[in-house]
Amino acid sequence: MTDLDITHPTRRGVLAAGAATAGAVVAGWAGAGRATARPRRDRRRIPKGYASVDPRTARKVPLTMSLRHGVPLYPGDPPYREHVFEDTRTPAHDDGGYLLEQITSLGTHTASHISAPVHFIIGGRYLDQLGEQWTLMPLAVLDVRHRIRRDGRNFQLSTADLRAWELRHGRIPRGGCVLLLTGYARLYYQGTGSRSPYVTTPAPGFSGPAVDWLFTRRHITATGADTLGPDATSDETLAATTRTLLHGGVTLENVGPGLSRMRPHGDWINVNGNRPHLSGFQMGFTGYTR
Repeated sequence: MTDLDITHPTRRGVLAAGAATAGAVVAGWAGAGRATARPRRDRRRIPKGYASVDPRTARKVPLTMSLRHGVPLYPGDPPYREHVFEDTRTPAHDDGGYLLEQITSLGTHTASHISAPVHFIIGGRYLDQLGEQWTLMPLAVLDVRHRIRRDGRNFQLSTADLRAWELRHGRIPRGGCVLLLTGYARLYYQGTGSRSPYVTTPAPGFSGPAVDWLFTRRHITATGADTLGPDATSDETLAATTRTLLHGGVTLENVGPGLSRMRPHGDWINVNGNRPHLSGFQMGFTGYTR
């Protein structure tokens, strides 16, 4: 893939995009609901096809792309800078010495991170206001690498594409995380800042109606990709992110190259990290597979 001069829309500009009503937040996985006079389906049970992978014993796959000097940046975001604030360590290691770094510049949506609804949505929730449902999610991986080679990079996945995927792999799980696998993660370590080929190479993404379908018909929790986000570069309204956040979901962005080791259906993903009162923050992603 080659460097191209891509014009990215500003995050402020996408707020003018069309809005859909926010969906309900799905319940967590543990426990069972109390019986009622009118029986109803238990929404917290493990989805079909996901019981064979137990995160306690499964193979763990690192999916995090960490901060580093020259980290790829969404155009307009602040650079990442840090320095050694104090280093009092000695070879003897017995005098209480320590190393302490100080971050002097960092955008909250850099490297592997999640975005909370307030990132785009006025009145949306901040990270520290979210529940626990997104910390461990059944994972669906949509591998579009072959389609990129066949059709080029500028396309958006439609609802029909999602239905076709289900016919081949199984139903997208309730409460799930749906990620696009493009193969772009390997570009993350090439170049720096907003001129990195990871940033300048056009990427596919989800269409807005496809995201609406995922939340209203499959009741998922998160979308994302091994790119800057779930949006296609050609979509100036960033509809996939906007719709995800309007439905009360979160986006997983800059997922690492280990995503290619995850199965399309049946695995799990864990999101771990601090949750400040911010619109997004750096997170660690861990996959669980057989």
